Amino acid sequence: MIKFIKRKIEENNLKIKEKSKQKSSRLFYILIGILVVLALFLSFVFVFREKQVVNENKISENVVENNQDMACENCQRRLIDGKLIEDNNKTNSFLIASVIDNHPDARPAFSLSSAELVYDIPAEGGINRYLAFFVVDDKNDLDIGPIRSARPYFLDIAQEYGAMLIHCGGSPEALAKISKEKLLSLNEFYNEYYFRRNSNYLAPHNVLLNLDRLKEYLLERNYDKSNFKQWKFKDKEIIKDLDLFFASLDIKISNGQKQYEVDWSYDINQNVYLRSLAGKKQVDDGGNQIKAENLIFQFVETEVLDSALRLKIDLVSGGKAIVCLDGICKETYWEKDKGDNRTRYFYDNGENNGKEVILNVGQTWIHFIDENTEVKY
Repeated sequence: MIKFIKRKIEENNLKIKEKSKQKSSRLFYILIGILVVLALFLSFVFVFREKQVVNENKISENVVENNQDMACENCQRRLIDGKLIEDNNKTNSFLIASVIDNHPDARPAFSLSSAELVYDIPAEGGINRYLAFFVVDDKNDLDIGPIRSARPYFLDIAQEYGAMLIHCGGSPEALAKISKEKLLSLNEFYNEYYFRRNSNYLAPHNVLLNLDRLKEYLLERNYDKSNFKQWKFKDKEIIKDLDLFFASLDIKISNGQKQYEVDWSYDINQNVYLRSLAGKKQVDDGGNQIKAENLIFQFVETEVLDSALRLKIDLVSGGKAIVCLDGICKETYWEKDKGDNRTRYFYDNGENNGKEVILNVGQTWIHFIDENTEVKY
């Protein structure tokens, strides 16, 4: 009996030891697994960092190469969009900055696809408006609009480009600013000859600028140049080997109102971003889809000024920005000196940290992102 009990005790001890070995073995393999996962993660971070640096270096190299490899020996880049111009007298051609309506009753907008640069800016009540810049001397037979009223921040942005603000009325602060500072502007209230009303749109969403008539006005007053400091540009290339892991193929902007939700989808074949608004492809009056080579999301602080919900927008303090081109979005920051100096954008990390952003030649859209707006990419 005693021998039997001893044997059972020995067997139990062996089982305990065996289980202990099994637990130790499992812990060992678990630790090995954790170390492998950690090593893979660190390798991924390293590869991501290297690719980011390589991509940024390639952008810098492209600018040098493309500037040396211009289509014609004496061409220069146009200030507003970087396009190569044979007539050097037209690199700084006169610009107009048109305040364009974005209310659902004002859609589709007129000639919006022809603008060289567009700002999408929050206005009162969460209704965004566009500030669209057009080079005047290379366009004919265009109606632009619907034109809406001025705000002080529209004037501040137009001043950065030496552009004339095209508007229909304005807030008391904006109209006082125009008068006091003698700013370039054309107000439909006092210059009806250069505008027309579209019978298919209801007021106040029916005022259109006639560009051919505006040219008469500019010629009489000898307005032919808009001078400002140019951004940096590189020639746009067709992307053949975009790394989809790092790409931002779909960018959504929302302020909580479905009729103003924006979606930009990247078209790799054209190397452009295509715009949708309120869930539908956005086109202008000519049926041309709105697109852009460059997207900039500039984060701004706003303040409600009055019972009409008019806004004050801080355009001088600087802050966060996101720049998207070539299918990739990168964190940047924006700066602006006081006065008429132009807002500029700089890389916020990587090899080019602190260097100015280099954009593709072509159309640029700038979205002001306030406290009520969200960007997902």
